This record gives sequence, structure tokens and C-alpha cells, in this order.
Amino acid sequence: MAINKTLFRKILKPTLLALSCAFFLAFTHQITKKTIESNQRQYEERLLREMVNGAELEKSSSGYNVFREGTQIGTIEQLTTSHGYNGKIDLLIALTLTSLTGDREVISVRVTHHEETPGIGDKIEPEVSNWIHQFVGKSAHHTNWTLSPEGDIDIISGATITSRAVTNAIAETLAE
Repeated sequence: MAINKTLFRKILKPTLLALSCAFFLAFTHQITKKTIESNQRQYEERLLREMVNGAELEKSSSGYNVFREGTQIGTIEQLTTSHGYNGKIDLLIALTLTSLTGDREVISVRVTHHEETPGIGDKIEPEVSNWIHQFVGKSAHHTNWTLSPEGDIDIISGATITSRAVTNAIAETLAE
């Protein structure tokens, strides 16, 4: 009898508690899954519209086509670099169409996911710093894509690897 009580207290009670917690987490996940997915879609749509000042968007095989008054003015492309300080950085880049000079210009850039160091590398986010806005108007042929002081791109102090990763990803996309 004493063995059964000890067995219940030391093994069965914690096991039942763990199973109850696991069931509760799984149940909560199922209930909130659709709401989370809907919120993520709404956030992405808002972000895309902000990037192109409310222009019309049409999904394409490589991202989105951007239209103003029925005329295509650019594209939004997704890109990823794995050269961030803490791994990959996901970006969206809005570009004008190719001009007569064969160049495309950056309309805007947004970081959609990263794991850079808070307080340093997270300055790539527009909510934290204006650093990402310096790319607006830049093009492959009229920009020195080297980090300052030699090039045209300001560096984030203390986040050289992050700055270089984002800059190179944008430059490579423009060069395609």
C-alpha cells in the first residue's frame, strides 16, 4: 500500500500533470492557429502597401507586381541572406521597373525576419532606426555598394556584419 502511494506521488502525479499541460497547449494552439495566420496575412498586406504608398499589388511567381493607375511601376521581391551575424535575414525589396539605362531603383526595403542582436543589429528594422531607408533611390550602376567611409552605404556602428549582409543582398538583387 505504501509503495502504491509513493508510486502515485513520484511518478503518476507528475506524468498526469505533464499530459494535462500538453493537452492544454495543443488545444490552445488549435484554437488560436487561424487567428494568428489571419493576423500574419493582414500584417504582410499592410507592410506591402506601406512599401509602395498604397499602390495596387498583384501576386506574381516571383513576388508582387506594383501598379499605379493601371500601369505597372515596379515589383516587390522576397530575398534572404544567410550572412547575418546571427544567421538569416529575410527582406522584401520594392524596385522600379528597368529604365532605359537598364537600371532599377529601390522604392523601399523592409526586414520581415531576423535574429540579429537586440539593440545593435536590430537597427535594420525601420521601427528601431532609419538605417534601412538609406537604400531608397539607390541603383546598381549609380551606387558604390561598399560600406562607408569608402562607399555610399552608412554602416550600423557595432553591426558591421549585419550591415554588410543586408547591403550585399540588396546589391545582388539589383545586379540580376
